[in-house]
Amino acid sequence: MPFHKFSEKHWVKRSLPSFLLLPFAFLFGFILIIRRFFYKKKIFNQYKSQSKIISVGNLTAGGNGKTPFTIFLAKYLKSKGYSVAVSHRGYKGRFERSIKLISDETSIFDCANDAGDEPYLIAKNLQGIPVIVGKNRMKAIKFLEKNFSLDFVILDDSFQHLKVKHDLDFLLFNAINPVGNGFIIPAGKLREPISAAKFGDIIIFNNCPKEFDIPEWAKKFKKTIFKIEYIINNFVNYCDNEINEVNFFREKKIFLLSGIGNPKSFEDSIKNLGINFLHHFAFPDHHNFKFERDIQPIINKAIKNNINAILTTEKDYAKLQNLSLSKIDFYYAKLNIKIDNSDEFEEIMSRIHPAQVEDNINNSSFAEVELIE
Repeated sequence: MPFHKFSEKHWVKRSLPSFLLLPFAFLFGFILIIRRFFYKKKIFNQYKSQSKIISVGNLTAGGNGKTPFTIFLAKYLKSKGYSVAVSHRGYKGRFERSIKLISDETSIFDCANDAGDEPYLIAKNLQGIPVIVGKNRMKAIKFLEKNFSLDFVILDDSFQHLKVKHDLDFLLFNAINPVGNGFIIPAGKLREPISAAKFGDIIIFNNCPKEFDIPEWAKKFKKTIFKIEYIINNFVNYCDNEINEVNFFREKKIFLLSGIGNPKSFEDSIKNLGINFLHHFAFPDHHNFKFERDIQPIINKAIKNNINAILTTEKDYAKLQNLSLSKIDFYYAKLNIKIDNSDEFEEIMSRIHPAQVEDNINNSSFAEVELIE
């Protein structure tokens, strides 16, 4: 059984395999609790950056919308006049085990295509903002400090990375089953015990249905909580970058194709637009697409079924763009972010400047407004 199918079946709901793996989960959870305790008591050293460090992370494995939020946050800070850079691990990319700058304040480098799907997506959408990859975040930050004058460094996917001191932690959850079956890896999808949420500063629930209520377990941590939606604004053609509005696809015959952490979320977004699709070819997150093995059979099926277009996420575009896709139209979805209570968000972020990142952050209420380019 493919891993993403196993996780859907046994990490979302409690099952016999998840209970059998529970002893390993308890052991892993205990180790993680002790690890955080040692960092908190300064038994383990943390690097304190010259710039302020904002972490965008999660408590669960995959599909929590960290990358779109990182892009949004970097653009927001830059719009306020701050100098910003982004550090990403570069998972499954060529430079994960080294340190590599893939874009600077003037251009995106050719090597960005080899850095992994998420770093490429970040660099592509954050032109003028330096992006660096490598799992050693301390070395990455020191490189940025040496070569740029920065107010902020945003660490994408770094809530569990404790070797660098964080000045502000955003903790993201997918509103659709945010903690799975409630067990820790390998019995469930939690990277740490849910109690670790107390170490975050701001909790974000994304992909929120209109009637979504904040879970009681989240309220008890007395953190600032926001609800956000990732909304597909339009679709961009792979070959000529032509932008097509949503209406264009509503009467078309469509296939979906993705290799993301939460494929159901992509399906739901498409359905909410009133677009019907015949089939979704869902691959594991960060899948390394091969044309003959993966794409050619899909194109053949599309031609056989008179499919008008194949829709993907922008993250998938990073890996598919260089393949031969001329026989059928491929489009990727461009996202906007809508965040509840923009006044509260603006007020909090106004205090997140280099001199006062440690200001206390109070609980928030919710209103609805859009904050996006």
